Amino acid sequence: MTTADELLGRLTRLNADELAKLLAHRPDVLEEPWPRRLDVVAARLASPESIDAALLRLPLPLVQVMRAVQLCYVLGEGPAPLAEVARLLGATDVESYVDELAERSLLWREDDKVVLPRLLRRNSFQPEGLGLPVADLLGELGTPRLAKLAQANGLPHTERKRDLFLSLLDFFRDADRVRERFATAPGDARKLLLDMAEGVPEVEGHAPAGWAFEHGFLFATYYGSVAMPIEVALALRGPGRQLPFTPEEPEYAVTHVGTESGEAASSAAALRLLDRVSAILDMAAAEPFPLLKDGTIGTRLIKKVAKETGGTPAEIELAFDLAAQTGLLLADEPEPPRRGHKTPPPTLGINPELARPEPALLYRLLVTTWWDPVPPEFETDVDALVRRALVRLLARLDPGDAVADVGQLVRLVQWHAPMLPADDFAAYVRAALTEAELLGVVAHGAVTAAGRALLAGHGLVEVTDELVSRARTTALFGTDLTAIVPGSPDARLAALLDRVADRETQGTATSWRFSPSSVRRAFDQGATAGELLAELRTIAAGELPQPLVYLVNDVARRHGEAQVIDVASVVVGDAAVLAELAAHRKLAKLGLRAVAPTVLTSTVDAAGTVNALRDAGYAPTRHAADGSIVLPAREQQSAPKAAVRDADPDEGPPDPAEHAKRLLAAPASGPGLLRGQLARAMSDRYAGRLTTKQQQLCWQLEAGLPVDVLYREDGAEPEHLVIAYPELDGDLLDVWSLNERTYRRLDLARLDLAQASTAVSFA
Repeated sequence: MTTADELLGRLTRLNADELAKLLAHRPDVLEEPWPRRLDVVAARLASPESIDAALLRLPLPLVQVMRAVQLCYVLGEGPAPLAEVARLLGATDVESYVDELAERSLLWREDDKVVLPRLLRRNSFQPEGLGLPVADLLGELGTPRLAKLAQANGLPHTERKRDLFLSLLDFFRDADRVRERFATAPGDARKLLLDMAEGVPEVEGHAPAGWAFEHGFLFATYYGSVAMPIEVALALRGPGRQLPFTPEEPEYAVTHVGTESGEAASSAAALRLLDRVSAILDMAAAEPFPLLKDGTIGTRLIKKVAKETGGTPAEIELAFDLAAQTGLLLADEPEPPRRGHKTPPPTLGINPELARPEPALLYRLLVTTWWDPVPPEFETDVDALVRRALVRLLARLDPGDAVADVGQLVRLVQWHAPMLPADDFAAYVRAALTEAELLGVVAHGAVTAAGRALLAGHGLVEVTDELVSRARTTALFGTDLTAIVPGSPDARLAALLDRVADRETQGTATSWRFSPSSVRRAFDQGATAGELLAELRTIAAGELPQPLVYLVNDVARRHGEAQVIDVASVVVGDAAVLAELAAHRKLAKLGLRAVAPTVLTSTVDAAGTVNALRDAGYAPTRHAADGSIVLPAREQQSAPKAAVRDADPDEGPPDPAEHAKRLLAAPASGPGLLRGQLARAMSDRYAGRLTTKQQQLCWQLEAGLPVDVLYREDGAEPEHLVIAYPELDGDLLDVWSLNERTYRRLDLARLDLAQASTAVSFA
């Protein structure tokens, strides 16, 4: 009987509350498409991927109880007696922990014994300081060696290998007899064996000789090391506790940091992140970022962008990562170079197919991507699991409360997630805490409203709208040509000031400074003095200071005093100004020559001439051949074809209670769709005239690949459906509809394969 079959029998005996609790503990079972029946639930529960996911979410006491049960099976006591499990752990009662594991279908009870599924049985116990079972070590020996071990330990002589094996196995599994034989060992052998029994099950460098080897207390391995059997180590540890058991949570001190200050810090962090991401997207739209040869973002680029945007490297690295994960930024592989040319590096640019969301929606997209990223293939996403564990544990505290010591917080998270494959667990926790602070999910060590909404799975829209609404929409303009925004500026305010001024400082307040070059930058983008002053007045908390108005008007008056025409390059302007340019020593490299009092020609192209004139202190503008001004703005992008949207209310996480009722009301099992069965049914529908294409579509459905088909209801317009996972019930086809995210029962007579498109993929 397979594990899935065993589980199915037990699932049918659960009531709705028990099944709902199981589905809540194992949420991966309810991933789309939802299981139709309990046999599908059992198959998913028994899959190695689901079991691994469940083990990773176990706290330390449940892991230790599970290992004690596994050890009982290794010692030949399966199903494991509850009393023996408690004895191994040195505990008086382990029933509550066993029941918790049973709620997750990782094991189950039969009276006073514990049954372990076959997939969860194992022979390695290195975390507990134990080696291999003696049965495995004895099984590698020949009959002469087994006979010598039996004679050395005073066991009856026999010629049959199996009898020798069983006799030795019984001896080593009897802890009292092992301790009696150990008492006869020499002193140096007893010291070595006791040291190894305390947690060093295998050592290098010992020669396979001496009392310990002669009596089977140590074995030489194939790899040249020396190993102690599990049974010997447990016997030498004594009859008391033999496995570690830590039922109590690590202690931690709680401090109150304040709810209002935390929410204010959360809003500021969210707005800073939006500012960083928006700035990165603007820069990528103007010019894609160069990546390293392996396609990653280099440290030098992180520091460069941080300097230009006023952010920290940690903020910029997180902004890059989330923008790429959400699809707002896309990596572009360069085309193969021509022969003799180097391969250009890959770049990271804006996604032209995706419209940029408005600020609140963009923040939700970023924070939900951080919370629930696309998992990597063939490995565990330790970062995501640590984030969720961290936020879940901090959310147990009252709002505004935090764990005072980070070291205590690390130990607390590790106690709740001991199975995570992390070499440096503290580094993972500290990184998760830092990112949560940068996102506004945690503030001053306390979980914010945004973090609690993420954890609850609802209410995020209202919370994030409130966070973003706290952004400042006005600035204070000073007579010293500065603009100061106390708090966090909203995206529109920051974009306008970044366009016309240079950002200087950032923190509790952000400041910008106006200069002739920064104002000219706005004019180079096509602004006029009137438009620019009008925009600045809309964000000013009061009147614009006169020095700023004078600066804008003065730069506007000088802007375009010399015009660079893009015809092998021609400079046009006032006769006096052009005479000055022609005589300027620094401009000699341009080869300027007067062809008329108001016209100069240059031997350098228009772009180079404009740059040289600006370097010399002039403010030229660039014009096309027809006289129209050439703006240095980014190229116009085609209209995006897709837009980010908030999830519908029914797109939230599945309700375990509702699914439990549905599953218990349905038959426990059903027939699977055999290969070719759907094609035969459709062939009957079309009187045996299925085309090769239609047969292929049927086979793709049977293989689990989604297919786009046309379905006709009575009196209704035909509808296109993307369907998968079919089951045949007479003349009805039960399928999962990807469009509607639910199951549909389709009449074969109304399913038109003749107009079906090619198969589509889940991607």
